[in-house]
Amino acid sequence: MIVFWVLAAAVSSLAAFLILARAAGAERNAPSGDPVLGVYRRQLDEIDELAERGLLGPEEHRSARAEAARRLIGESDRPAESTPAASPRGPRRVVLAAAVLAPVLALAGYLAVGSPGLPDQPFRQRLQAWRANPSRLDPERMAAVMEQVVAEHPRDPQALTYLAVAQSAAGDPAAAERTLEKAAAVAPGDARVWSALGKIRVVLGKDAVTPDAEAAFARAHALDPAAPAPRYFLARADIAAGRAPEGLEQLRSLAGALPAGDPDRAALEAEIAYVARTGRLPEVQDQGAAAAQGGDQAAFIQSMVDRLAGRLKAQPDDPAGWARLIRAYGVLGQTDRRDAAVAEARRRFAGRPDALRTALAEQAAPPR
Repeated sequence: MIVFWVLAAAVSSLAAFLILARAAGAERNAPSGDPVLGVYRRQLDEIDELAERGLLGPEEHRSARAEAARRLIGESDRPAESTPAASPRGPRRVVLAAAVLAPVLALAGYLAVGSPGLPDQPFRQRLQAWRANPSRLDPERMAAVMEQVVAEHPRDPQALTYLAVAQSAAGDPAAAERTLEKAAAVAPGDARVWSALGKIRVVLGKDAVTPDAEAAFARAHALDPAAPAPRYFLARADIAAGRAPEGLEQLRSLAGALPAGDPDRAALEAEIAYVARTGRLPEVQDQGAAAAQGGDQAAFIQSMVDRLAGRLKAQPDDPAGWARLIRAYGVLGQTDRRDAAVAEARRRFAGRPDALRTALAEQAAPPR
């Protein structure tokens, strides 16, 4: 690092010296005298040349030469304009000294307050450190971590989905859409992927359920008719298209399926009342998208995993759900939780080899 700073200071000083030297040389080589007189002298020479080539007759030659000579004499008799004196050497030396001192002072400041003895931190090493504790990462670093996970497991729809969440939180919903399209191609039968793709398309559509978003939600609804998010956005699409009665019927059915004390049900009932009163849609109130856009995407991803763990605690007879949970812990680097989930799945499906094989299909964590 010190060698770099010394070389940078030397190069900066040399560049400043060369610039000032060229400027001084240009000043020394600048032509002296009134440049207007030179114009008339060249005009006389050109008139003589035209006459020698036969392009001007004797009378025309004498007339043109006399006129040019008259102008030259008149310009010579005009009082010369004052020209600025050559710039003194003092200011030039001050500029050169400042150019030389700037990198020297920068180097001295770095030595005083910097850490010249700190070893370099290549990106790969920093990435491994980030993967050790992903819950404290900002959106950009979280996206970098998930990009590495996806590079190691390009056909893992769960890793692709987490990468899309991080990309969306980092302010790049277009990249999140492309990532989710890859996830949908890898796992075309996963309703959650299609639902996530529909949501990010709603974000790109500025809260409107665009035709592409509606197609994604329709695919998710066909795969999982009970999933609430596709039903909600398909209802909004109906209302936006002028089919308010059909959309309200779907929203009321969705609200009735939610528990009485669920905050989502209260918000949905308020939206139903708004649509029934005004005939138009309110703004999207998607807490999941808001959390992801709010920047705390690591906590949002963790909440997704925690919800899955809570559901499996209440409904444990779901081998595919255990596989997703084990895989999620592995993606996030939470090896203790992953090992505990593996042990619980082994205990729960000990007498069911096929279910156990499904539950443990994704138990390997990404390489660290």
